[in-house]
Amino acid sequence: MGGTGVSFRHGAATGFYNPALAGQISEASLVMAHREQFAGLVQADLVAVAFKPGGPLAIQLGILRRGIDDIPDTRDALDDRNNNGLLDDNENLLPDRIRYFNQREWGLLLTISKVNQTGWIWGVNTKLMGNWLADGLGLGLGFDLGVWRQLTGWLEIGIMAQDLTTTQVYWNTGTWQTTMPRITMGSSINLPMPFSDRKLRLAAELTTRLDGERMERDVQLGSFSVLSNVGIELPLNQNLRLRVGRSTIFPVTAGFGFDFPIFGIDYAYISDTGASVFEPTHQVSLSLNLETLANFLGLDQEQ
Repeated sequence: MGGTGVSFRHGAATGFYNPALAGQISEASLVMAHREQFAGLVQADLVAVAFKPGGPLAIQLGILRRGIDDIPDTRDALDDRNNNGLLDDNENLLPDRIRYFNQREWGLLLTISKVNQTGWIWGVNTKLMGNWLADGLGLGLGFDLGVWRQLTGWLEIGIMAQDLTTTQVYWNTGTWQTTMPRITMGSSINLPMPFSDRKLRLAAELTTRLDGERMERDVQLGSFSVLSNVGIELPLNQNLRLRVGRSTIFPVTAGFGFDFPIFGIDYAYISDTGASVFEPTHQVSLSLNLETLANFLGLDQEQ
């Protein structure tokens, strides 16, 4: 759905979109997702579990891993005959001098959400990050804050402030990497479908950033930029949903979801920018309703 999700719940990984949405969970659930970008060059995996310990609180734990394997390091492989440090027409890279390294990113997300008596739900993310690039190691800590509310029977709104205090990553090289705050505001509308009890979902979002000029943006004013996302979800029957959308970064996204009482399967196709030479992104996820599964297996019965 074009990357939208700040205003509506979508399983145990909902805290990655808006931590407040974790407060909507009705039973414990687990989601596992795999994504391949740029024809499999970049691969990412996600595992998240959400549950309610009791009362108005909800908790989500998520682990995200993303990496690139076998990156060639050619810094010592140049047959530099004139010692100018450049690859000239009469020079080559020596294969036996090429070394290979990996890049890894790990993220641990803890989401705590609470339902307020006024109808608002708020949530907080605490993020721990580790980046490995060859011999380099970077460690970081960040926080997100989100709110959500259903204004009417058909309108929902959500706001998420990511990296609220800026996220600082410290590298063992002695350098700091800073991620500036960004705010996403969105709403979703649920429209009744003719001759059916199902509802069509329309979602739209705007994200504001303060990290300088960007190649992909809808509005740019100095270091301030605005990006947009829109999406549509069409329920074909009780179990099957079709989704399409677009965003400033990804011009075409499409996918489908199969929902059953115990589990759900989702697939997403995400195109890259028109000028890119890379293949589109594919993502597959499996979600499990843990309490329903336990009831089905009889694990909740007293022995």
